[in-house]
Amino acid sequence: MTKTHTYRGIVWLDMQSPTDDEVSGIVKRYGLHPLVGEELKQSSSLAKIDFYPDYILIVLTLPVRVRVGNTYEITDREIDFVIGKNFLITSRTDTIEQLEYFGKVFEANAILNKEEKMEHAGFLFYYMVKRIYAGMVEDLENIKDSLTTAEASIFAGDERKMVEVLSGLSRELIDIKQTARMHHDIWEEMVAFADKDFFGSDFSSYIRDIRDEFNVIHELISNARELLTDLRETNDSLLNTKQNEIIKVLTLVSFIFYPLTFITAVFTIPAAWVPLVTEPYGWTAIMIGMLAIAALMWWYFKKKRWV
Repeated sequence: MTKTHTYRGIVWLDMQSPTDDEVSGIVKRYGLHPLVGEELKQSSSLAKIDFYPDYILIVLTLPVRVRVGNTYEITDREIDFVIGKNFLITSRTDTIEQLEYFGKVFEANAILNKEEKMEHAGFLFYYMVKRIYAGMVEDLENIKDSLTTAEASIFAGDERKMVEVLSGLSRELIDIKQTARMHHDIWEEMVAFADKDFFGSDFSSYIRDIRDEFNVIHELISNARELLTDLRETNDSLLNTKQNEIIKVLTLVSFIFYPLTFITAVFTIPAAWVPLVTEPYGWTAIMIGMLAIAALMWWYFKKKRWV
């Protein structure tokens, strides 16, 4: 399916799961290299940039945060961009929310005829990538909010549950970092190419702005991973401390019951004469003695600050 958007002589062709005939028609219309047509038809899942005399091919793999049940997962969504002087082609196999939103905004701007700088398709590409990166920033901010919530739960005594939560957030950040790692090299190459006046002398500052936007995203990822590491260490420390306290208490309780069990066993020996057993208040005396021993041992543990 192909949607065509036009604005001041600039054409944007947005293709979602294009057919061979659609791709072939676009390749012939704009004189694209056959390899570019193959790239538009299939998903390579490898971010890259190729320069041609009259256009540029950019493949971006985007990490998209999607909800699956009660958790979130990061899925890779690829967008292929072919940028010419007066045309922009996008090709994708999946729905990308930020691109759909940009299409609606673009149509509204065309209808309202707003005064925006749009001398060539490079500016359209710039606004599009800015919108896409804004979605990535939003996902990272949501992850940061989840980390803040997890921090509150950790200090509220819910350490055991937070182990799973922190593991899920860690997986998300790892997937985002792995998917977006190639973007930096692409923008560095694009900055060097923009200085050659393909889109005009003033367009290089726009590409540098995209690179700086990605650097902000990279910094957000690093900060989130650092916060996650600190929270995981704190959570593990609190969880280990709590488990050690439980084990210590259980050990002391068991130690208290060992002599009491021994006393009980002594008074149940089937001998001819067992002290106190045959006395009228023998059972009461034995129980009082056992309670006194238990209390004395507990007092001793408290004095030694073992409990």
